[in-house]
Amino acid sequence: MPNNRLFGPLLAIVGGVAFFVISLMPWYQVDLAKISVGSKFAAQYAKQADLATSANAWEPWGFGSDILMLIVILGSIGLGAALIAGGSRAVAMGAALLALGVIGTLLVLLHILSGPQPNEIVDVQPIAWLGALSTILILVGGYLSFDYAQHGAPQQPKPKAKAKPQAKLQAKPQAKPQAKPQAPKQPGAQRRPSPSSRAGVWDDADFE
Repeated sequence: MPNNRLFGPLLAIVGGVAFFVISLMPWYQVDLAKISVGSKFAAQYAKQADLATSANAWEPWGFGSDILMLIVILGSIGLGAALIAGGSRAVAMGAALLALGVIGTLLVLLHILSGPQPNEIVDVQPIAWLGALSTILILVGGYLSFDYAQHGAPQQPKPKAKAKPQAKLQAKPQAKPQAKPQAPKQPGAQRRPSPSSRAGVWDDADFE
């Protein structure tokens, strides 16, 4: 399903304009060959009496049908333009556009399948089915507009933030224990050997 906000309204506008143009073309044609008096006589009589042998989508169905078709055409174009312009009531306008598409499609299909009277001699032209297709465009455009107004565009996942590289903790070098300073040796202070180590030899320093 398209995620563009403008796709549905544009589709409805195209369908409304196409429906108006196609509705002015001949939808129904009298088959003179089906008349019992003969096609030549019927054609001559219709020409003399100024009788129409073809009709567009507006002519055979009366005032009520014409009003409905006009509402479908103007409503699809107007609501589509309003949705493109934007507004706070997009859901309500999308629902109204969807309803117009349903009404227009059902109305045209009813006109095609039933046909104007006397339907024994009136043929529905292929252009009428293009009219039905144009109302289906309005229907699809209304549905897309309503659906987008309700749910909106799908949210894209946000990119994950990159983790900042943590600074590596560097172990501080442990201070080496400093050796205690040794007291300087006094010069001349030498240890005298004990008398025992001198094998009993005494000198004058032993008596000082």
